[in-house]
Amino acid sequence: MSDIVNVGICTVDIIGRTIDDFPPPGGLRLFDAMTLTTGGNATNCSIAMAKMGIPCDIIAKVGRDALGDFVRSEAVRHGIGTDGLITADDSHTSFTFVCVLSHGERSFFHTMGTNGTLAYDDIDLDLIRRAKYCFVTGTMVMRTFDGEQTARLLAEAQRAGVITLLDTVYTDAATPQQWRDAIEPCLPHLDYFIPSQAEARAVTGEDDPSAITKCFQSKGCRHAVVKMDATGAFCRDADGRETMVPAYRVDNVVDTTGAGDCWSAGFIVGLRQGESMPAAAALGNAVAAHCIQAPGAATGIVPLDEIRAFQKRTPTRP
Repeated sequence: MSDIVNVGICTVDIIGRTIDDFPPPGGLRLFDAMTLTTGGNATNCSIAMAKMGIPCDIIAKVGRDALGDFVRSEAVRHGIGTDGLITADDSHTSFTFVCVLSHGERSFFHTMGTNGTLAYDDIDLDLIRRAKYCFVTGTMVMRTFDGEQTARLLAEAQRAGVITLLDTVYTDAATPQQWRDAIEPCLPHLDYFIPSQAEARAVTGEDDPSAITKCFQSKGCRHAVVKMDATGAFCRDADGRETMVPAYRVDNVVDTTGAGDCWSAGFIVGLRQGESMPAAAALGNAVAAHCIQAPGAATGIVPLDEIRAFQKRTPTRP
């Protein structure tokens, strides 16, 4: 049992390359290679923390199937606590089939599976109450858990003195009202809300990060961050102090998959080490910078002391 618990979605990504077209009914196409890897916000964040050398636990839901066994074995391999992994008999593990085209673009086929059935009553609340940080990540694609059930869990965590954080998944299929229904019940029970700019815009209708974070705080959130990709991260704390934390200069961007999840991992680790909100955001930027320089969601993450050394020697963007 660690003092960080990551709650949310996990998937298995099945990546096929190269696939440029699809056969007609009864037809056949050959492709070059298939890769099996874990994905999903809670998994990505947990693996990033583990690779930095920071212990954490994961609470997510898998099926009683081979893909669920794969998720569990990968978590164990990385040293992630799995007491909170829930196994369902009535649904399959969520997975995505990723078709990589010859020019590098990707097409996706996704089945929601157990991510859509995760519920408050599935969760071992003792794991939450014993933690110091509870991070819920994957909101907007957890149909049962999103909204009121997430708010209930965050409230329970805060009653136990646990610091709460929330992140979302961007989906353009959701209406503004669906975004508000999922997020607004949670805001009074959040110490930190850390969405991307696109996600924050979808909730508030605002573009300016100062206006966005003020909106979140007006509805009960204590501290708010807007992750702004290559620009960095905008922070507004509970006292109204605003800081734009610039991203580190990276010349070799290979793959941005998982960058937001790795940012969250770095930010939480920074808070855990007693850093200020802007300093924790800077660590988040550094972890994300490592993520985008390697293929895959957390492949490029290295031990924390190496990331600290990177921060000292690498300039930020102007």
